[in-house]
Amino acid sequence: MRGKELEYYTNSRENVHIKSGKLIIKAIEKQKGNALCTSGRIHTQGKVSFLYGKLEIKAKCPTGKGIWPAIWMIPEKWSLPFGEIDIMEYIDCWKAKKYQINIHIETNKNGEKNRKTYPKMVEANVNQYHIYTLEWYKDKLKFFLDHKLCYEFNKEIGKPWPFNKPYYLILNVAYGAWGGTCGIDNSSFPHEMKVDWIKYYKLIEQ
Repeated sequence: MRGKELEYYTNSRENVHIKSGKLIIKAIEKQKGNALCTSGRIHTQGKVSFLYGKLEIKAKCPTGKGIWPAIWMIPEKWSLPFGEIDIMEYIDCWKAKKYQINIHIETNKNGEKNRKTYPKMVEANVNQYHIYTLEWYKDKLKFFLDHKLCYEFNKEIGKPWPFNKPYYLILNVAYGAWGGTCGIDNSSFPHEMKVDWIKYYKLIEQ
């Protein structure tokens, strides 16, 4: 099912809370307008920004038809060229056996917007805890799963290079839209993303 997302993000503790030392982002079946569930979406915008260095997230993701959990980054301030960094995103077409890393670059040429994506599939059971890592350098992005390199994207491929400005981190659990590519199942709620920790190390200039 493609189209609009079917979740409604709230600031309720039902959807975002701490339990046993873990951050819980929870999608719950609860209709609100055209939305079929409520969910959580947290970000560091205006609080913590990132520019180069290592970012690690230890997390366990939900699975189920229609569910679309993601760990991703966009710039603090929107400008072209625009870049989006998807460290991890999952849809149920992959049956809990893999997830996707993706790079989005949007440009404007002669008044026309052009958006390119550079996806990479990674084998992993996202129902288990994993450490998702981004190493961000001035000329490349390197992605690791449990400390093993699985994708490298460099400035020569990603022209014009937009990854030279402060970004913020987003974690959310969406439902429907691209997440519903292989169908939705309203009987499968609730769904939880569990985050054990997030660590950031600034790049030391040489």
